[in-house]
Parts: sequence; structure tokens; C-alpha cells
Amino acid sequence: METIIKKIREGKKLSDTEFLLLVVSQMRKEQEFIVKIIEKFKKDVNKKFEELKANINKRFEEVCRGFDETDKRFEGFKSDVNRRFEHIYDEIRELRDEIKLLRQEVMSIKSDIINVLKEKI
Repeated sequence: METIIKKIREGKKLSDTEFLLLVVSQMRKEQEFIVKIIEKFKKDVNKKFEELKANINKRFEEVCRGFDETDKRFEGFKSDVNRRFEHIYDEIRELRDEIKLLRQEVMSIKSDIINVLKEKI
């Protein structure tokens, strides 16, 4: 290559082989340059991909935390509703017991009234 460059500087005519070597050499340099550009592009794309992947993972974790918090609130709400239903059920059970006692008393009073009326007749 140095001989070819020297001939070019001196303004001498190149043989077909020398010209072909010069063209091939230039193509090789351009190819190396293109390979470097492609490698840099590939590296940049990989870096951007990793950044995007990290960002997506971060957002996914935030969404999961949101679901976890919602689950906790839902479980708290469910527990509170169940506690209230149990309280209402207990009150209903107490009312049923009181109604039974009242019925028994009314029946007892009814029997007493019937007995008193029988005695008066």
C-alpha cells in the first residue's frame, strides 16, 4: 500500500492490480468503519433496551405494590363487614331469645287470665 500511495503522490500511473488493491483497501477501511458504527449502534440499542427493561420492571413492581395495598385494604374491609354482620347476627339472636321469653310470658299471663276468668265464672 505504501508503494501505491507513493506512486499516487508522484503522479505516476497505477497498474490495474495496484488500482484494484487501492479500491479493496479503501473498501476494507469503509467496512471497518461501518462495523464500528454497527457495533456502537448495537451497544447503544442494548443500553437503551436495558434501561427500558429496568424502567418496565420498576413500574411493574409499583403496580404489584399497588395491588398488594389494595388487597390489604380489601381484606380490612372484608374483615370489618364480617365483624359487623356477626354483630348484627348476635343482636338478632338476642332479639329472638327475648321474643321467646316474651311469648312465654304472654302465654303465662294468658293462662293466668283464663284461670282467673274461670274462677269468676
